[in-house]
This record gives sequence, C-alpha cells and structure tokens, in this order.
Amino acid sequence: MLTKPFHQRGLGLVELMVGITVGLIVAAGASMVAVNQINEHRRLMLETQIQQDLRVAADLLQQDLRRAGYRGQTEQGVWAPPTGVGTLDETAGLPATANNYSPVEVTDNSTERSITYRYARRVGVTVGAASPRNAEQFGFKWDKATHVLYARVGIVNGRDNWQPVIDPDIVEVTNFDVELTEQSTDVGEFCAQACGAAPLPACPKHVVRQVSFSIEGKALHDRNVKRTVSGVERLRSDRITGSCPA
Repeated sequence: MLTKPFHQRGLGLVELMVGITVGLIVAAGASMVAVNQINEHRRLMLETQIQQDLRVAADLLQQDLRRAGYRGQTEQGVWAPPTGVGTLDETAGLPATANNYSPVEVTDNSTERSITYRYARRVGVTVGAASPRNAEQFGFKWDKATHVLYARVGIVNGRDNWQPVIDPDIVEVTNFDVELTEQSTDVGEFCAQACGAAPLPACPKHVVRQVSFSIEGKALHDRNVKRTVSGVERLRSDRITGSCPA
C-alpha cells in the first residue's frame, strides 16, 4: 500500500524554541550595549560637570585673590618728599601709611579650613579708610563637617556672610588645601637713617606673598567620579612691614 509523502508546514516546537532563544540572546546583548552606552554617557556628563564646577570655583578664588590687599589709594603707601623747600609754598614730606587691607589669614582647625583677606571695592575719596568696611571682607572656607566650599561676601549684621560656591546637592568637596608662603626682603638701604641689628631700630621689610591651593570634589550621585583642580596665585599687593627710623 502506497502512502502520500508528508510535507511539513510552519515551524516545529523545537525550531520555535530555538528561534526564541536566539532572539532573546540578541536582544539581551543589544540591551547591555545600550545600557553601557547610557551609563558611560551619564558618567561623562558627571565628570564634565564636576570638572567645570571645580574649575569655576578655582577661577573665582584666583581672580579674587588678585585683589587682596588693594587699598584704593596706593599713593598713601609711598613716602612723599617735601616740595617747594625754601619758598612760601613749602610743604612737608608725607610719610607712608600702613595698609590695613594687606593682612591675609589662613585658618585650619577641627571645623574648617579657610583663607580670608580684604580689599577696597571703590576708588576715589571713599576708599583707603583706616579700617576695611564690612562690605570689604572676603575669603573662602571649607566646612569639614558638611564638605561645602563657601565664599565670604562681606559681613552682614555682624556676622560673616558665607555663600556656597559649588552646589552642595551635586558636588561634595572632599578637601580644600590652601597654603600662604611669604618671602621678605630688607629694604633698609632706602632709609635716610641707619637701621638694622640692635641697638639700631629694625629695618622695614618688603614681603612678597603667594597662595597655593587645591580643591577636590566628587559627585554625590556617583562617588566614583572624582576630580581635583589646583592653582597658584601671587598676591599683587605686596606687604610692607615696619618703617624707616624717624
């Protein structure tokens, strides 16, 4: 007895299962590639943001330090000789006055690390006061407990007005190192009267100052993203200590 040949139509169960398995493997591989690309893109964006935020803070610190010690009337720091000697218009010489804007302080204790300074904000007759005004007090502070970097913008109601420099909800500042170095030069040779070692009065000194700093931070949303920026700034307003003997 002859039988008709059997012709299979469609897919068998085994073939269907194999096809689904292969499809799932391909889809899983594509998903992993997509997830990796998204994570890498997110990480790159975080690294860029952290770098930009720290760089902006460093630039702000450097630009502000360049003004430290500026008194607005630099002529007050230079001795002026008498004029019109022997005439009716004779005027006495004017001695140089101390610059109360020149001090720069670095503080490092259990709660904070900071650098504070002062500079005049305006020019003309309103600057060069005996004491810097509340609006002329500046500086930067790192709070060791909260890991936030602040900038001092004057004194308000008798208290330092500290404002965050970097968004604390995005970046955690893990360290802020700041170092003030000074190099002094004896300028007694320019005095009219002798000075130097005892029993002579001490000679004035010209002090050149430089600030080195570094800021370290990491992203709050991915603590593996860390960056560090650093800089060096020479203070343009040098400090003169002492004075020539009268």
